[in-house]
Amino acid sequence: MQKIPITEARNKFMKLPDQAAKHQVLAVTRRNKEVMAVMSWEMYEGLLETLEIMSDPKLMENLKKGIDDVNAGRTHSLSEAHERLGL
Repeated sequence: MQKIPITEARNKFMKLPDQAAKHQVLAVTRRNKEVMAVMSWEMYEGLLETLEIMSDPKLMENLKKGIDDVNAGRTHSLSEAHERLGL
């Protein structure tokens, strides 16, 4: 993560989206303390989706079961899945 002073961020405001795309997240600082983050909209949406998934206990339980199934070798090929679904 790149840190950028708030005065520099203000002066380079129009270039921040390009910098955020390159560095993923920019930490904007004031008096050497992080006060805000600048990130791409895509990353922001991804973080929101991740928080939504992680806050859903049933979804997390199903995800863990799925990971356990894969680790135990309980998987099916795509063609087997299509066959079982009648596709």
